[in-house]
Amino acid sequence: MQWGQDEERPADPESEVVAFLNRRLGTGPALLWTDGEQPDGNPPGTGPTHGAARWADTLRHHLGRPVEPARQLTAPEDGSLLLFQHHGGSRVRLTGTATHQDVRLRPGHWLLLPPGCGCDLQCRPGAEPLALRIPTA
Repeated sequence: MQWGQDEERPADPESEVVAFLNRRLGTGPALLWTDGEQPDGNPPGTGPTHGAARWADTLRHHLGRPVEPARQLTAPEDGSLLLFQHHGGSRVRLTGTATHQDVRLRPGHWLLLPPGCGCDLQCRPGAEPLALRIPTA
């Protein structure tokens, strides 16, 4: 995501993800790449399941709306899907949009999919993406 000239980029990754969602939730697809150290603070190998639960709790608290780990890689008609590349790399082919496009996710990248948009995910060995479902308020 590009921050405007008159906008200050949030200081920490958690605040940056919250600002990104406040600005882009319900639209998309949108990509956010965070700078600096691993956004979730978990060492490699802790697994995406733990990270998904942690991020769901954090975002639920900051956004004041339900956020839950996703079991499917399709944004529901009544909400958005948020993918986070925890470790490694993945290729995401977006489906359900006017154009099928590919997005490369690297560690620290977040991809927001709008309602009804899906994806085919191809992960490199050792890649650990996580997915969160955010229903429309």
